Parts: sequence; structure tokens; C-alpha cells
Amino acid sequence: MRTRVLTLLAAATVAVAAPATASAATVIGGFSAGLVNVTSSTASIGANSTFSNGGSAVLGSSGDLSSIGLFTTFLTSSVTATSGAAVTFNAVFGSFSGKVASIATGTNFVTIYTLGDFTPAALSGYEAGKASVQFTFNQAGGAGSDISGSFSFASPPSPIPEPATWGMMIAGAAMAGAAVRRRRASTKVAAA
Repeated sequence: MRTRVLTLLAAATVAVAAPATASAATVIGGFSAGLVNVTSSTASIGANSTFSNGGSAVLGSSGDLSSIGLFTTFLTSSVTATSGAAVTFNAVFGSFSGKVASIATGTNFVTIYTLGDFTPAALSGYEAGKASVQFTFNQAGGAGSDISGSFSFASPPSPIPEPATWGMMIAGAAMAGAAVRRRRASTKVAAA
């Protein structure tokens, strides 16, 4: 009996003293980035347009990603405004691989929401996890004019926007485009 008690006590001591295997956490945070030299496969942007760019630069970061420096540059793949299209980026802090989940379009405005996986690189103690990237493209001057582009990254993924949210974003972009056009028109009149 005494031997059994000592054996159980020894086993319990080993179990308590054994180091627990620590599991790495997934990244909780986000960042916003601007796209440079954005071009489109179509003169007027919309559904099925493919947007190419010359790269990305971080404009702000938060949470576990707050250590990403302002203006950190990295490569972003072209993005096609078609459900299921592949989207990737590679940076010193990690990589994203996903697919387009939803698209919203308006006059001179496209928003593309993607879901996928983020694999951290320079962030020790973190493991791969689900993430989302939402791209916004605007062509304020109409068909054939310059295109601006930006995106926001979130881990864990931000929810897919509801139709009412898409409507408000499209209305906001339309008002911004109208304001730019109105400002350009008044500048031309003043110059004449």
C-alpha cells in the first residue's frame, strides 16, 4: 500500500513539475496601407476589373501589429473584383493568402472584401490565423482617369459588411467623387 501511495505521489509530482507546452497565439490587430501606381484592366472601374499596383506602404497599425513601422513597403498581388479570385501579399512581417468573398461597386468606386490566412514572419510567438483584407479603389475623375487605392487588414477577420453598410460606403464615395468634380469645375471657371 505504501509503495502505491509513493508511486502515485511521485507521478503527481512529475505531472505538476513537467513544463506545459505553450501554444502560440494568433495575431490580434490590423493595419492600413496605401497602394501606389494603381492601374485597372478597364477604363471605367467596376466588377471584374483587375487592379494592379506598384506596391504598398503601411499608413498605420494597431494591436499585435503595432510594431510595423510607418511606410513599411511590401508587394501586393493584383486584385480582381470577382468572387473567388486569389489575393496575396508578402511582407517582412508576414504573408496573406486569401480569396475575394464579396464586392461592392458604385460610380467610380469598388470595394473588395477578402478572407484568408495570415502567416506572421517577424512576429515571434504567433501562429498562422484567419484574417481579412478590404480593398477600396476610387476613380474620382471618371473613365480613364487616375485610380487611388488603399486597403485595411484585420486579424481576426472583420465581418463581411452588411448590404446597408455597402450602400453607405458607396454613397460616401459618390459624394467624395462629386465634390472633387465640383472643385475641378470651379477651378477651371476661375482660371478662365
